[in-house]
Amino acid sequence: LSSYLIKSLAPCYLVTGDEFLLVSEALDSIREKARECSFASRELHVATPGFDWAALKASTENFSLFADRRIIELRLPTGKPGKIGSAAIIDLVEQSGPEILFIVTGPKLDRSSVASKWAKAIDQKGISLPLWSIGVRELPGWVANRMRSVDLHPEKDAVMLIADRVEGNLFAAHQEIEKLRLILGKGKVS
Repeated sequence: LSSYLIKSLAPCYLVTGDEFLLVSEALDSIREKARECSFASRELHVATPGFDWAALKASTENFSLFADRRIIELRLPTGKPGKIGSAAIIDLVEQSGPEILFIVTGPKLDRSSVASKWAKAIDQKGISLPLWSIGVRELPGWVANRMRSVDLHPEKDAVMLIADRVEGNLFAAHQEIEKLRLILGKGKVS
């Protein structure tokens, strides 16, 4: 994502996954690039049961003559917007572009959701970013890379200790690495 965002900002994004930290960081990166591209305001909508899809559509159509470029974020807690929601998402994807950046987030999508019209519409006009969980086997590598990204140079035993203690919780691993960074600054971690 970061290498793509250096080049350009897509008109719409679908960011999905069950790992809160990874989804949150991806969204932060997209929002930061949007701010650099003069997107000044952000609207957040959460599609809970009984969500008013017409109100979402109406809010995107309310532009003043001097309107700012806006980010419209839609959170799908279930990953399934339903028939009306699907049509509304497709309409918003078509509206996205220079004035509206449309971002949809949700949990890891099942096969039917990935093949749905709304997900394909986002994929065709923008970027679909499925974020997979980090497995137990990949966790030490993730911890080591994360430590190196903040100028910590860990020994293998230090990486394994963190990976074992956090038991697959990336947010806990992130907090431990931040604590080490605050305590040690930069340098070797044994």
